[in-house]
Amino acid sequence: MINHTFNATDKTLQLTFPGDLLSTNTDQAKKEITSIFESAAVKSSGWTTLKLDLTAAKMIDSVGLNLVVSLYKEAKKANAKTTAVISNPNIQRTFLFTRLDTHIQVLMV
Repeated sequence: MINHTFNATDKTLQLTFPGDLLSTNTDQAKKEITSIFESAAVKSSGWTTLKLDLTAAKMIDSVGLNLVVSLYKEAKKANAKTTAVISNPNIQRTFLFTRLDTHIQVLMV
């Protein structure tokens, strides 16, 4: 289950992923994210940063990357920036290799 929080001080909408982003779980993740984005609270919040907490993830496959790209595009449509917080060097290499780091601020913790 994807948790979400909104920090009104810096207008950050944070999505916290419970683990890996793989083809086996991204359909469910998409459904959860869609309902989060469509909720009245999120729509009216005026968020300017989308923060993806991927610290629990150890793996991300091509379908998971597509989900991250779609979230980046959703944020861009809302004139918001996207940040990804990661803790695994494999995911960091994936972001570098695919050049996602040129569009999304990647923070290694």
